[in-house]
Amino acid sequence: MNQCPTDRSCFSRSLAQLGRWIIVGMTGLVLAGCGFKMQGSTPLPFDSLHITIPQNSQFGADVRRAIRAASPNTRLIELNDIQVRPRDMKEDEDVEDKATQDNIKAKQVRKLAQARLEQLGEERQTRIVALNAQGKVEEFELTLKFTFRLVNAKDQIILPATTLTASRSMPFDERVVQAKEGEAATLFRDMQKSLVTRIVRRITAPDITQRWETVSKAKGEEAEEIETVAPVNEPSVVPPMWQNPSLTPVPVSVNPQ
Repeated sequence: MNQCPTDRSCFSRSLAQLGRWIIVGMTGLVLAGCGFKMQGSTPLPFDSLHITIPQNSQFGADVRRAIRAASPNTRLIELNDIQVRPRDMKEDEDVEDKATQDNIKAKQVRKLAQARLEQLGEERQTRIVALNAQGKVEEFELTLKFTFRLVNAKDQIILPATTLTASRSMPFDERVVQAKEGEAATLFRDMQKSLVTRIVRRITAPDITQRWETVSKAKGEEAEEIETVAPVNEPSVVPPMWQNPSLTPVPVSVNPQ
């Protein structure tokens, strides 16, 4: 049985415990005052979202998975979910024409989704950053750039065009080109994961919620003053730019200074 040998020792122990609890409480108040909060799910301010990043690409799949995790109540509207019926077409339109069907689907998606995360550009590059004494490539720099924006159903800008960049260095040996191609693919996947995290963090930031509320409440002349953009065309297949650049032949070289 744990007993204090003297009343004074019990009193000292109680004071020490009280002091620890006071320190913990004050630390919590300081963190709360500076805006700190535990990382967790940060819901998007809209109920439905359409993403124009190709769904059949690994990057597009990762972005969708991350957004579902961050905002589980936000419904993702996909082109594949839209069913085109004959009554949706005009008399002079061909029911079997895929381009016509895609156009109708795109229009319906813009009506159903409160917001759209639009891909504006994606670029993968490899450049030489170091040569050995024999003038052969010794090191590459791999770069992945992704540009996107967020708009509402009225094509009003919520988040203007934003470019995120990730880069990695990779030593190169021409004797094991195939292995280096595999290493480059792994590094590009790592950069993709980094960009996915940054994209989700950006669109769930407090200023996006504030902007969404401001645009949603705007009426009349205020709504007309909000900048709008033309919707982007959405690729139905993974375009060539989503393929990793080859290390052979030698990519765009960079002259070291």
